[in-house]
Amino acid sequence: MNWASFRADMEAAPPDLLIHGGDLAFNAPAIEADLAFAAGEIKALGLDWLAIPGNHDIGEAPSFSRLNQPITPATMAAWRGLVGPQWWSRDVAGWRLIGLDTALMASDLPEEAEQRAFFDEALADRGGRPVMVFIHIPPFDEDPDDPRPTTSIVPFPARGPFLDTCAAGGVKAIACGHLHIYRHHRHRGMDIVWAPATAMVDVRKGLSHRQRFPRPGYLEWRLDGEHATHRLVEPERMFVIDMTGWTAGNNGTTTTLPPWPGPWA
Repeated sequence: MNWASFRADMEAAPPDLLIHGGDLAFNAPAIEADLAFAAGEIKALGLDWLAIPGNHDIGEAPSFSRLNQPITPATMAAWRGLVGPQWWSRDVAGWRLIGLDTALMASDLPEEAEQRAFFDEALADRGGRPVMVFIHIPPFDEDPDDPRPTTSIVPFPARGPFLDTCAAGGVKAIACGHLHIYRHHRHRGMDIVWAPATAMVDVRKGLSHRQRFPRPGYLEWRLDGEHATHRLVEPERMFVIDMTGWTAGNNGTTTTLPPWPGPWA
């Protein structure tokens, strides 16, 4: 129902560019066909679109893999074959948009260095354009200097260099997701905006950790000169699908659910 609501919105007012912030799939590291199904649904919208990988799509940095689904050459190849590049840039309306794969940050994989070199070059040759960066996992929660290990935000070893590069490289906004809740704050002159999910949420965690009731929805961004503004859209026909019971009882996210005999089976 939620996807049908989103599809109806896209048909009624097609955006110039659709950017999916990761977690297209439910459990693609274990079921590649899940990613194929999700990518097919987005392609069927008939829009110009880009996507960045989420942990449900491609896995997590090996040293920070709570779900025992580390990113692998196989999951990277599946993403590239079914969706597109893991990192990319696109110039739109006087802005440079850059997408990065947070699963590579602090991964110590060769692709991490490749992505970092790409990021540095994309900022260096932007020609004065303001920059918006799209990542799946937020760079930090409350304290960017908090070194505690976590899978909720960018790992500490990669966080400082990433934020320093952004602040020095003309980045005006960082768009992220992962935690299935909307949030907007400022850091070093940059807007950091968490997008909500269109699917399931954890109501208990949202209320206890974020003091916000998590509702499904999406963000509408507008680029106007040097300004990037956004609007939170919460369609009335998007229903709250609460996973609180499962995540609390099984100490895991939806990737730990038993196999579901959906259309990808």
